[in-house]
Amino acid sequence: MKDIILKVFLSLLAYFVGAINMATVISKIKGKNIKKMGSGNPGTMNVMRSIGKGWGALTFAFDCVKGVAFALIGRFAVDGGSTDWMFILGSLTIIGHIFPVYTKFKGGKGVATSLGVFMVATPIIGPCVLLGLVIYLLICKIGFIGSFLAITALTVANCIVYRTSIIAIVCCLIIWALIILRHKDNIDRLIHGKENTLSIVGKNEAKQLDGDQTEPQDDSSESAEERGSDEEGADSEKQ
Repeated sequence: MKDIILKVFLSLLAYFVGAINMATVISKIKGKNIKKMGSGNPGTMNVMRSIGKGWGALTFAFDCVKGVAFALIGRFAVDGGSTDWMFILGSLTIIGHIFPVYTKFKGGKGVATSLGVFMVATPIIGPCVLLGLVIYLLICKIGFIGSFLAITALTVANCIVYRTSIIAIVCCLIIWALIILRHKDNIDRLIHGKENTLSIVGKNEAKQLDGDQTEPQDDSSESAEERGSDEEGADSEKQ
């Protein structure tokens, strides 16, 4: 019974801690709304583009540590050491990050948290892939492609390493599928030539969002058509 209670408690804790979004916290500290800046995604790359590289690094570190922490807890604190629970708690942390209860289930894309989980699961391959991602970003500036390649490589590697565990394979595939789905807007923007670039050494310029995602205008301002209608009404009254 105690074992079941522990697993339920850790599962809920993994989700609720995973749901804490550092990008949102940082943007509020800076008096901004990260969801209305750059790509609109509350994640590392958008923070780097829209607020600053230092703040982006802090966002990445926090999100990555979430994945590392709960993967380690699952690996060493459940069932006397369980690779299955390493992936279960890691996946719940990622799900919390992507679908956070605190912000109406609209969160980040889960890349940094997933990297944290995979670095625990494959402590040699994981850091190597992370290094490869950094090198890619130094050369190419389309960040989401690097993220896609890194997560895909780690998914394949972990499915091979843990091929005897159905739970591990299912968790890896769920993580991969969620991250790919969360990048569908990036793919659409890339096709239409509107995808934001990312430079980790130079200056970044985030393109403004389209439609209802742009910064809200002052409620007191009037559109040109409204002003024109008011002026025509005033002229008719004078006549």
